[in-house]
Amino acid sequence: MKKLIAGAAALALAVGAMPALAGDLLYEAAPDSLTENLNGQPFWSAQAQCAGLFGAAAQYLTDRGDSAGADASGKLAVTFANDAIKRLTKDRGLTRKEALLVIEPAVLKARTDSAGLVASGDTSAKSTWNFARSSCLDVAEAYTQVSY
Repeated sequence: MKKLIAGAAALALAVGAMPALAGDLLYEAAPDSLTENLNGQPFWSAQAQCAGLFGAAAQYLTDRGDSAGADASGKLAVTFANDAIKRLTKDRGLTRKEALLVIEPAVLKARTDSAGLVASGDTSAKSTWNFARSSCLDVAEAYTQVSY
Protein backbone atom coordinates (compact mmCIF):
# COMPACT_ATOMS: atom_id res chain seq x y z
CA MET A 1 0.00 0.00 0.00
CA LYS A 2 2.90 2.31 0.76
CA LYS A 3 4.22 1.98 -2.80
CA LEU A 4 0.76 2.61 -4.23
CA ILE A 5 0.49 5.86 -2.29
CA ALA A 6 4.05 6.86 -3.14
CA GLY A 7 3.59 6.11 -6.84
CA ALA A 8 0.32 7.94 -7.19
CA ALA A 9 1.66 10.85 -5.16
CA ALA A 10 4.81 10.99 -7.30
CA LEU A 11 2.71 11.70 -10.35
CA ALA A 12 0.56 14.36 -8.69
CA LEU A 13 3.43 16.04 -6.92
CA ALA A 14 5.73 16.08 -9.91
CA VAL A 15 4.56 19.57 -10.78
CA GLY A 16 2.04 20.18 -8.04
CA ALA A 17 -1.56 20.95 -8.75
CA MET A 18 -1.84 23.32 -11.66
CA PRO A 19 -4.51 25.96 -11.27
CA ALA A 20 -7.72 25.35 -13.17
CA LEU A 21 -9.57 28.09 -14.97
CA ALA A 22 -13.32 28.16 -15.47
CA GLY A 23 -13.18 26.56 -18.94
CA ASP A 24 -10.76 23.77 -18.09
CA LEU A 25 -11.98 20.20 -18.36
CA LEU A 26 -11.18 18.66 -14.98
CA TYR A 27 -9.94 15.15 -14.34
CA GLU A 28 -12.26 13.07 -12.18
CA ALA A 29 -11.53 9.50 -11.12
CA ALA A 30 -13.53 7.06 -9.08
CA PRO A 31 -12.96 7.23 -5.32
CA ASP A 32 -10.16 4.93 -4.16
CA SER A 33 -8.75 4.67 -7.68
CA LEU A 34 -5.06 4.93 -8.42
CA THR A 35 -5.52 8.45 -9.80
CA GLU A 36 -7.95 9.83 -7.24
CA ASN A 37 -5.23 12.27 -6.12
CA LEU A 38 -5.48 13.96 -9.53
CA ASN A 39 -9.17 14.77 -9.07
CA GLY A 40 -9.95 18.38 -9.73
CA GLN A 41 -6.79 19.02 -11.75
CA PRO A 42 -7.19 20.18 -15.32
CA PHE A 43 -6.80 17.28 -17.75
CA TRP A 44 -4.02 19.17 -19.52
CA SER A 45 -2.04 19.38 -16.27
CA ALA A 46 -2.20 15.61 -15.67
CA GLN A 47 -1.30 15.04 -19.32
CA ALA A 48 1.69 17.38 -19.05
CA GLN A 49 2.90 15.53 -15.95
CA CYS A 50 2.63 12.24 -17.82
CA ALA A 51 4.52 13.67 -20.80
CA GLY A 52 7.35 14.48 -18.39
CA LEU A 53 7.26 11.05 -16.78
CA PHE A 54 7.51 9.24 -20.11
CA GLY A 55 10.11 11.74 -21.33
CA ALA A 56 12.27 10.81 -18.35
CA ALA A 57 11.72 7.12 -19.10
CA ALA A 58 12.71 7.66 -22.75
CA GLN A 59 15.95 9.37 -21.71
CA TYR A 60 16.75 6.65 -19.16
CA LEU A 61 16.19 3.91 -21.75
CA THR A 62 18.18 5.78 -24.40
CA ASP A 63 21.12 6.10 -21.99
CA ARG A 64 21.01 2.32 -21.47
CA GLY A 65 20.85 1.46 -25.15
CA ASP A 66 17.24 0.29 -25.18
CA SER A 67 16.15 2.03 -28.36
CA ALA A 68 12.85 0.12 -28.67
CA GLY A 69 11.85 0.98 -25.11
CA ALA A 70 13.01 4.57 -25.56
CA ASP A 71 10.98 4.92 -28.76
CA ALA A 72 7.85 3.56 -27.07
CA SER A 73 8.24 5.86 -24.06
CA GLY A 74 9.08 8.79 -26.31
CA LYS A 75 5.92 8.22 -28.36
CA LEU A 76 3.84 8.16 -25.18
CA ALA A 77 5.48 11.39 -24.01
CA VAL A 78 4.65 13.09 -27.31
CA THR A 79 1.07 11.77 -27.26
CA PHE A 80 0.51 13.12 -23.75
CA ALA A 81 2.06 16.48 -24.68
CA ASN A 82 -0.04 16.75 -27.83
CA ASP A 83 -3.20 15.87 -25.91
CA ALA A 84 -2.38 18.53 -23.30
CA ILE A 85 -1.85 21.11 -26.04
CA LYS A 86 -5.12 20.17 -27.77
CA ARG A 87 -6.97 20.30 -24.47
CA LEU A 88 -5.64 23.78 -23.71
CA THR A 89 -6.53 25.07 -27.17
CA LYS A 90 -10.07 23.76 -26.66
CA ASP A 91 -10.49 24.81 -23.02
CA ARG A 92 -8.86 28.22 -23.13
CA GLY A 93 -8.91 29.14 -26.80
CA LEU A 94 -5.12 29.33 -26.96
CA THR A 95 -3.07 28.87 -30.09
CA ARG A 96 -0.93 25.75 -30.28
CA LYS A 97 2.18 27.85 -29.63
CA GLU A 98 0.59 29.51 -26.57
CA ALA A 99 -0.53 26.13 -25.23
CA LEU A 100 2.97 24.74 -25.66
CA LEU A 101 4.34 27.63 -23.61
CA VAL A 102 1.83 26.85 -20.85
CA ILE A 103 2.64 23.13 -20.62
CA GLU A 104 6.40 23.37 -21.18
CA PRO A 105 7.37 24.21 -17.57
CA ALA A 106 5.09 21.47 -16.22
CA VAL A 107 6.51 18.88 -18.62
CA LEU A 108 10.11 19.84 -17.87
CA LYS A 109 9.57 19.84 -14.10
CA ALA A 110 7.83 16.46 -14.22
CA ARG A 111 10.63 15.10 -16.38
CA THR A 112 13.25 16.29 -13.91
CA ASP A 113 11.28 15.08 -10.88
CA SER A 114 10.62 11.71 -12.52
CA ALA A 115 14.26 11.06 -13.43
CA GLY A 116 14.95 9.55 -10.01
CA LEU A 117 11.83 7.45 -10.24
CA VAL A 118 12.93 5.78 -13.45
CA ALA A 119 16.62 5.72 -12.56
CA SER A 120 15.99 3.13 -9.86
CA GLY A 121 15.58 0.62 -12.68
CA ASP A 122 12.85 -1.14 -10.69
CA THR A 123 9.98 -1.84 -13.05
CA SER A 124 8.41 -4.62 -11.04
CA ALA A 125 4.65 -4.77 -10.59
CA LYS A 126 4.83 -3.12 -7.16
CA SER A 127 7.45 -0.50 -8.02
CA THR A 128 6.80 3.22 -7.68
CA TRP A 129 7.56 3.53 -11.41
CA ASN A 130 4.85 1.02 -12.28
CA PHE A 131 2.26 2.83 -10.18
CA ALA A 132 3.13 6.19 -11.76
CA ARG A 133 3.08 4.61 -15.23
CA SER A 134 -0.27 2.99 -14.51
CA SER A 135 -1.65 6.31 -13.27
CA CYS A 136 -0.70 7.91 -16.57
CA LEU A 137 -2.26 5.11 -18.56
CA ASP A 138 -5.44 5.59 -16.51
CA VAL A 139 -5.38 9.30 -17.39
CA ALA A 140 -5.03 8.41 -21.08
CA GLU A 141 -7.89 5.93 -20.90
CA ALA A 142 -10.15 8.42 -19.10
CA TYR A 143 -9.31 11.03 -21.73
CA THR A 144 -10.65 8.80 -24.49
CA GLN A 145 -14.02 8.94 -22.71
CA VAL A 146 -14.35 12.75 -22.76
CA SER A 147 -15.81 14.78 -25.55
CA TYR A 148 -13.59 17.21 -27.33
